[in-house]
Amino acid sequence: MLVSVRLSTVVAAAVALFGTSALAQDTQDQARGFVEQVALSSSRDAALARWEGAVCVGAVGMAPAEAQALVDRISARAQAVGLHTGAPGCRANVMVIYAPDSDTLSRQIVDQRRDLLGFSVDDGRVTAGRDAMEDFARTQRPIRWWHVSSSGVGSVRPDAARSRQSSGATAAAAAAGGSATVSDMGSTQDLEGVDAVRVNGSRARPEVRNELTYALIVVDARRVANVPAGAWMDYVAFNALTQVDPDGRTADFPTILNLFSQAQGAPTALTAWDTSYLSALYRARNEGSSRQISSISRRMSEGSH
Repeated sequence: MLVSVRLSTVVAAAVALFGTSALAQDTQDQARGFVEQVALSSSRDAALARWEGAVCVGAVGMAPAEAQALVDRISARAQAVGLHTGAPGCRANVMVIYAPDSDTLSRQIVDQRRDLLGFSVDDGRVTAGRDAMEDFARTQRPIRWWHVSSSGVGSVRPDAARSRQSSGATAAAAAAGGSATVSDMGSTQDLEGVDAVRVNGSRARPEVRNELTYALIVVDARRVANVPAGAWMDYVAFNALTQVDPDGRTADFPTILNLFSQAQGAPTALTAWDTSYLSALYRARNEGSSRQISSISRRMSEGSH
Protein backbone atom coordinates (compact mmCIF):
# COMPACT_ATOMS: atom_id res chain seq x y z
CA MET A 1 0.00 0.00 0.00
CA LEU A 2 2.85 2.30 0.83
CA VAL A 3 4.42 1.61 -2.54
CA SER A 4 1.11 2.35 -4.26
CA VAL A 5 0.78 5.68 -2.51
CA ARG A 6 4.29 6.66 -3.39
CA LEU A 7 3.75 5.63 -7.01
CA SER A 8 0.57 7.69 -7.31
CA THR A 9 2.36 10.63 -5.77
CA VAL A 10 5.10 10.32 -8.35
CA VAL A 11 2.56 10.09 -11.16
CA ALA A 12 0.72 13.17 -9.90
CA ALA A 13 3.98 15.08 -9.68
CA ALA A 14 4.92 14.04 -13.21
CA VAL A 15 1.54 15.19 -14.56
CA ALA A 16 1.93 18.49 -12.76
CA LEU A 17 5.42 18.91 -14.16
CA PHE A 18 4.91 17.71 -17.74
CA GLY A 19 1.17 17.89 -18.30
CA THR A 20 1.09 21.46 -19.57
CA SER A 21 3.91 21.01 -22.06
CA ALA A 22 2.39 17.74 -23.30
CA LEU A 23 -0.94 19.48 -23.83
CA ALA A 24 0.81 22.32 -25.62
CA GLN A 25 2.54 19.86 -27.92
CA ASP A 26 -0.75 18.10 -28.69
CA THR A 27 -2.39 21.43 -29.44
CA GLN A 28 0.49 22.53 -31.63
CA ASP A 29 0.33 19.27 -33.56
CA GLN A 30 -3.39 19.76 -34.09
CA ALA A 31 -2.83 23.35 -35.14
CA ARG A 32 -0.15 22.31 -37.59
CA GLY A 33 -2.50 19.72 -39.06
CA PHE A 34 -5.09 22.43 -39.61
CA VAL A 35 -2.62 24.86 -41.17
CA GLU A 36 -1.24 22.21 -43.50
CA GLN A 37 -4.75 21.38 -44.71
CA VAL A 38 -5.90 24.97 -45.14
CA ALA A 39 -2.91 26.96 -46.35
CA LEU A 40 -2.25 26.90 -50.09
CA SER A 41 1.37 27.40 -51.11
CA SER A 42 3.19 26.83 -54.37
CA SER A 43 6.36 25.61 -52.64
CA ARG A 44 8.17 25.40 -49.32
CA ASP A 45 10.22 28.46 -50.25
CA ALA A 46 7.25 30.62 -51.26
CA ALA A 47 5.55 32.64 -48.56
CA LEU A 48 1.86 32.19 -47.83
CA ALA A 49 -0.18 34.83 -49.61
CA ARG A 50 -1.69 37.62 -47.50
CA TRP A 51 -2.75 41.23 -47.84
CA GLU A 52 -0.21 43.94 -47.14
CA GLY A 53 -2.07 47.03 -48.32
CA ALA A 54 -5.64 48.19 -47.82
CA VAL A 55 -8.50 45.84 -48.58
CA CYS A 56 -11.37 47.27 -50.61
CA VAL A 57 -14.43 45.05 -51.01
CA GLY A 58 -16.88 45.15 -53.90
CA ALA A 59 -20.04 43.10 -54.33
CA VAL A 60 -22.36 42.59 -57.30
CA GLY A 61 -25.50 40.56 -57.77
CA MET A 62 -27.20 41.59 -54.51
CA ALA A 63 -29.53 44.32 -53.37
CA PRO A 64 -27.70 47.34 -51.90
CA ALA A 65 -28.50 46.47 -48.28
CA GLU A 66 -27.29 42.88 -48.67
CA ALA A 67 -24.19 43.97 -50.53
CA GLN A 68 -23.42 46.46 -47.77
CA ALA A 69 -23.83 43.80 -45.09
CA LEU A 70 -21.33 41.60 -46.92
CA VAL A 71 -18.87 44.44 -47.41
CA ASP A 72 -19.11 45.39 -43.75
CA ARG A 73 -18.61 41.79 -42.62
CA ILE A 74 -15.47 41.27 -44.69
CA SER A 75 -14.12 44.70 -43.77
CA ALA A 76 -14.63 44.03 -40.06
CA ARG A 77 -12.79 40.72 -40.31
CA ALA A 78 -9.95 42.44 -42.18
CA GLN A 79 -9.65 45.14 -39.54
CA ALA A 80 -9.58 42.49 -36.80
CA VAL A 81 -6.26 41.16 -38.16
CA GLY A 82 -4.79 44.64 -38.45
CA LEU A 83 -5.55 45.43 -42.09
CA HIS A 84 -6.75 48.78 -43.34
CA THR A 85 -9.94 48.97 -45.37
CA GLY A 86 -10.45 51.33 -48.27
CA ALA A 87 -12.51 54.48 -48.02
CA PRO A 88 -15.74 54.86 -50.01
CA GLY A 89 -14.88 55.10 -53.69
CA CYS A 90 -11.78 52.89 -53.43
CA ARG A 91 -11.00 50.47 -56.25
CA ALA A 92 -12.15 47.00 -55.25
CA ASN A 93 -9.46 44.36 -54.87
CA VAL A 94 -11.83 41.84 -53.29
CA MET A 95 -14.72 41.24 -55.69
CA VAL A 96 -17.66 39.06 -54.65
CA ILE A 97 -20.15 37.95 -57.30
CA TYR A 98 -23.50 36.61 -56.09
CA ALA A 99 -24.68 34.59 -59.07
CA PRO A 100 -27.85 32.58 -59.79
CA ASP A 101 -25.75 30.00 -61.64
CA SER A 102 -22.14 30.07 -60.50
CA ASP A 103 -21.27 26.99 -62.55
CA THR A 104 -22.06 28.67 -65.86
CA LEU A 105 -20.57 32.01 -64.85
CA SER A 106 -17.32 30.47 -63.60
CA ARG A 107 -16.98 28.43 -66.78
CA GLN A 108 -17.47 31.58 -68.85
CA ILE A 109 -14.89 33.48 -66.84
CA VAL A 110 -12.26 30.78 -67.38
CA ASP A 111 -13.07 30.34 -71.07
CA GLN A 112 -13.62 33.98 -72.04
CA ARG A 113 -12.18 36.31 -69.39
CA ARG A 114 -8.99 34.83 -67.99
CA ASP A 115 -7.75 38.36 -67.50
CA LEU A 116 -10.14 38.51 -64.55
CA LEU A 117 -8.16 35.68 -63.01
CA GLY A 118 -4.82 37.39 -63.55
CA PHE A 119 -3.63 34.38 -65.45
CA SER A 120 -0.45 35.40 -67.21
CA VAL A 121 3.15 34.26 -67.15
CA ASP A 122 6.48 35.91 -66.46
CA ASP A 123 5.07 39.19 -65.19
CA GLY A 124 5.38 38.68 -61.43
CA ARG A 125 1.83 37.52 -60.85
CA VAL A 126 1.28 34.46 -58.72
CA THR A 127 -1.80 32.26 -59.15
CA ALA A 128 -2.64 28.66 -58.32
CA GLY A 129 -2.02 27.64 -61.95
CA ARG A 130 -3.85 26.05 -64.88
CA ASP A 131 -5.11 22.95 -63.08
CA ALA A 132 -6.55 25.03 -60.25
CA MET A 133 -8.15 27.38 -62.75
CA GLU A 134 -9.89 24.44 -64.44
CA ASP A 135 -10.98 23.20 -61.01
CA PHE A 136 -12.41 26.67 -60.32
CA ALA A 137 -14.59 26.32 -63.42
CA ARG A 138 -15.44 22.64 -63.24
CA THR A 139 -16.04 21.82 -59.57
CA GLN A 140 -19.51 22.63 -58.28
CA ARG A 141 -19.29 24.45 -54.98
CA PRO A 142 -21.57 26.81 -53.03
CA ILE A 143 -18.68 29.28 -52.92
CA ARG A 144 -15.52 29.25 -54.98
CA TRP A 145 -12.54 31.58 -54.90
CA TRP A 146 -9.51 32.66 -56.88
CA HIS A 147 -6.54 34.70 -55.67
CA VAL A 148 -3.87 36.69 -57.42
CA SER A 149 -0.74 37.67 -55.55
CA SER A 150 2.56 39.26 -56.42
CA SER A 151 6.18 38.91 -55.48
CA GLY A 152 6.77 42.45 -56.68
CA VAL A 153 5.03 43.06 -59.98
CA GLY A 154 1.58 42.23 -61.30
CA SER A 155 -2.02 42.50 -60.25
CA VAL A 156 -5.54 42.55 -61.53
CA ARG A 157 -8.46 44.41 -60.09
CA PRO A 158 -11.76 45.71 -61.42
CA ASP A 159 -11.87 49.03 -63.19
CA ALA A 160 -13.20 51.76 -60.94
CA ALA A 161 -15.96 52.57 -63.40
CA ARG A 162 -17.48 49.11 -63.03
CA SER A 163 -16.66 48.11 -59.45
CA ARG A 164 -19.55 48.64 -57.08
CA GLN A 165 -17.35 48.95 -54.06
CA SER A 166 -17.91 50.31 -50.60
CA SER A 167 -16.23 50.17 -47.24
CA GLY A 168 -18.02 50.61 -43.94
CA ALA A 169 -21.57 51.62 -43.15
CA THR A 170 -21.07 55.18 -44.37
CA ALA A 171 -20.60 53.93 -47.93
CA ALA A 172 -24.18 52.72 -48.41
CA ALA A 173 -24.92 55.71 -50.58
CA ALA A 174 -22.09 54.76 -52.92
CA ALA A 175 -23.68 51.37 -53.54
CA ALA A 176 -27.22 52.70 -53.95
CA GLY A 177 -28.28 52.59 -57.55
CA GLY A 178 -25.14 50.72 -58.50
CA SER A 179 -25.43 47.26 -57.01
CA ALA A 180 -26.86 44.73 -59.43
CA THR A 181 -29.76 42.44 -58.70
CA VAL A 182 -29.29 38.69 -58.88
CA SER A 183 -30.82 38.59 -62.34
CA ASP A 184 -28.19 41.00 -63.63
CA MET A 185 -25.34 38.52 -63.21
CA GLY A 186 -26.09 36.14 -66.05
CA SER A 187 -22.90 36.11 -68.10
CA THR A 188 -19.44 37.56 -68.40
CA GLN A 189 -20.87 40.38 -70.51
CA ASP A 190 -21.98 41.90 -67.23
CA LEU A 191 -18.31 42.24 -66.31
CA GLU A 192 -17.26 44.24 -69.37
CA GLY A 193 -14.99 47.06 -68.37
CA VAL A 194 -13.29 45.01 -65.67
CA ASP A 195 -9.75 45.43 -66.88
CA ALA A 196 -6.38 44.03 -65.96
CA VAL A 197 -4.26 46.58 -64.13
CA ARG A 198 -0.60 46.02 -63.51
CA VAL A 199 0.93 47.22 -60.25
CA ASN A 200 4.66 47.88 -60.37
CA GLY A 201 6.90 47.34 -57.40
CA SER A 202 10.44 46.48 -56.45
CA ARG A 203 11.70 42.92 -56.79
CA ALA A 204 14.81 43.71 -54.76
CA ARG A 205 13.51 42.87 -51.28
CA PRO A 206 15.48 40.84 -48.76
CA GLU A 207 12.53 38.88 -47.39
CA VAL A 208 10.23 36.45 -49.15
CA ARG A 209 7.01 38.20 -50.10
CA ASN A 210 3.73 37.01 -51.54
CA GLU A 211 1.29 39.89 -51.39
CA LEU A 212 -2.35 39.35 -52.25
CA THR A 213 -3.46 41.88 -54.85
CA TYR A 214 -6.84 40.58 -55.93
CA ALA A 215 -9.45 38.02 -54.83
CA LEU A 216 -12.45 36.93 -56.86
CA ILE A 217 -15.15 35.03 -54.98
CA VAL A 218 -18.24 33.58 -56.64
CA VAL A 219 -21.25 32.71 -54.48
CA ASP A 220 -23.97 30.45 -55.84
CA ALA A 221 -27.33 31.97 -54.82
CA ARG A 222 -29.14 28.63 -55.01
CA ARG A 223 -26.66 26.73 -52.84
CA VAL A 224 -26.57 29.29 -50.04
CA ALA A 225 -30.29 30.02 -50.07
CA ASN A 226 -30.97 28.01 -46.90
CA VAL A 227 -27.78 28.99 -45.10
CA PRO A 228 -27.82 31.88 -42.59
CA ALA A 229 -26.45 34.97 -44.33
CA GLY A 230 -23.99 35.70 -41.54
CA ALA A 231 -22.56 32.19 -41.85
CA TRP A 232 -21.85 32.20 -45.57
CA MET A 233 -20.63 35.79 -45.38
CA ASP A 234 -18.06 34.77 -42.76
CA TYR A 235 -17.10 31.85 -45.01
CA VAL A 236 -16.50 34.38 -47.78
CA ALA A 237 -14.57 36.65 -45.41
CA PHE A 238 -12.20 33.87 -44.37
CA ASN A 239 -11.48 32.99 -47.99
CA ALA A 240 -11.06 36.63 -48.92
CA LEU A 241 -8.33 37.14 -46.32
CA THR A 242 -6.29 34.00 -46.93
CA GLN A 243 -5.62 31.65 -49.82
CA VAL A 244 -7.34 28.41 -48.84
CA ASP A 245 -6.75 25.03 -50.43
CA PRO A 246 -10.20 24.06 -51.79
CA ASP A 247 -9.25 20.39 -51.39
CA GLY A 248 -8.16 20.72 -47.77
CA ARG A 249 -9.70 18.24 -45.33
CA THR A 250 -11.03 20.15 -42.34
CA ALA A 251 -13.66 17.80 -40.90
CA ASP A 252 -11.55 17.20 -37.78
CA PHE A 253 -11.25 20.88 -36.96
CA PRO A 254 -13.74 23.45 -35.63
CA THR A 255 -13.80 25.84 -38.57
CA ILE A 256 -16.24 27.82 -40.70
CA LEU A 257 -14.82 25.90 -43.66
CA ASN A 258 -17.08 23.00 -42.63
CA LEU A 259 -20.18 25.11 -43.24
CA PHE A 260 -21.26 23.21 -46.35
CA SER A 261 -19.80 19.78 -45.54
CA GLN A 262 -21.22 19.07 -42.09
CA ALA A 263 -24.81 17.87 -42.00
CA GLN A 264 -25.27 18.99 -38.41
CA GLY A 265 -23.46 21.25 -36.01
CA ALA A 266 -21.61 23.29 -38.62
CA PRO A 267 -20.30 26.64 -37.35
CA THR A 268 -22.43 29.66 -38.18
CA ALA A 269 -19.61 32.20 -37.82
CA LEU A 270 -15.84 32.32 -37.72
CA THR A 271 -14.69 30.12 -34.86
CA ALA A 272 -11.96 30.84 -32.34
CA TRP A 273 -9.85 28.42 -34.38
CA ASP A 274 -10.43 30.49 -37.54
CA THR A 275 -9.65 33.84 -35.94
CA SER A 276 -6.56 32.37 -34.28
CA TYR A 277 -5.31 31.16 -37.67
CA LEU A 278 -5.90 34.52 -39.35
CA SER A 279 -4.25 36.40 -36.51
CA ALA A 280 -1.21 34.10 -36.58
CA LEU A 281 -0.97 34.31 -40.37
CA TYR A 282 -0.81 38.08 -40.30
CA ARG A 283 1.73 38.12 -37.48
CA ALA A 284 4.08 35.65 -39.11
CA ARG A 285 7.31 36.90 -40.67
CA ASN A 286 7.81 37.08 -44.43
CA GLU A 287 9.63 33.82 -45.08
CA GLY A 288 9.13 30.47 -46.76
CA SER A 289 5.83 28.71 -46.15
CA SER A 290 7.42 25.77 -44.32
CA ARG A 291 8.74 28.12 -41.65
CA GLN A 292 5.56 30.17 -41.65
CA ILE A 293 3.48 27.05 -41.06
CA SER A 294 5.59 26.20 -38.01
CA SER A 295 5.30 29.77 -36.73
CA ILE A 296 1.53 29.91 -37.28
CA SER A 297 1.02 26.54 -35.59
CA ARG A 298 3.02 27.65 -32.58
CA ARG A 299 1.15 30.93 -32.27
CA MET A 300 -2.20 29.16 -32.53
CA SER A 301 -1.29 26.67 -29.81
CA GLU A 302 0.00 29.43 -27.54
CA GLY A 303 -3.22 31.34 -27.99
CA SER A 304 -5.31 28.34 -26.98
CA HIS A 305 -4.20 28.46 -23.32
